[in-house]
Amino acid sequence: MDKSILDNEDASTIEPSKITTDHSITVKAKQINVVSLPHKNSSVDSEKELDKDNQPPPLDEQPLDGNWLILSRDWQAQPFKKTDIKKLLKQTKRRTLWAKSLLAIDIIATLGLIIALTVALYQGGWGTATIAYFTFGALGSIVFVYYEIKIRLRIWQRSCDSPDKALDNAIAGVESSIKYIKLIKWSCWLLLPAVNFYIYAMIDESEKSPLLAFIFINFFVLSMWLVTHWFHKKRNEELSQLSAA
Repeated sequence: MDKSILDNEDASTIEPSKITTDHSITVKAKQINVVSLPHKNSSVDSEKELDKDNQPPPLDEQPLDGNWLILSRDWQAQPFKKTDIKKLLKQTKRRTLWAKSLLAIDIIATLGLIIALTVALYQGGWGTATIAYFTFGALGSIVFVYYEIKIRLRIWQRSCDSPDKALDNAIAGVESSIKYIKLIKWSCWLLLPAVNFYIYAMIDESEKSPLLAFIFINFFVLSMWLVTHWFHKKRNEELSQLSAA
């Protein structure tokens, strides 16, 4: 017997539903042990972060104004001696006056020796030793005054009363004084054998003992050398201080 049309339709609708495919994937979840995880020390980390925030940046990363501020404070903290310009000007004027006075005295002494030599030669009878001593003294004094004028004029021509040049003038004045002191010390070494030769030559011409004159003249020359040496050391120290100012 042939099947009806209704039977064919029911078979077509039921048969496809019976064919099923299983494409699902099963994932097994793995449990995590929370107790075994390392604990983070929140307090230590927070302190490290605060210390990092409080630390100053490296020197090469600091702002330029901050570096200049530090340098200026260090410079201001260093001790220094301020140069007194008014004191230097007064000191230079006073020393210039003394130098001119000494130059005038040396010129007068030189003229006195020349006059004494002229009188001794004109009158005669003064003795050979005396005439030789006056000749040596007059010539030596002329040479001494020549170099003294040369030393003094070099500083007097360039000196001025300007406050801007006060330190330079003071240094030049001290250097001039040192040169003058050296000239006196050299003169003492030349004068010492001359006066001793004069005293020795006077033994034959005089009946008196030259012992007192010998002691007095040598003591005077050596004392003059020691005094000038003391001034020499004092002026060198002063020159060092002015050069460092």
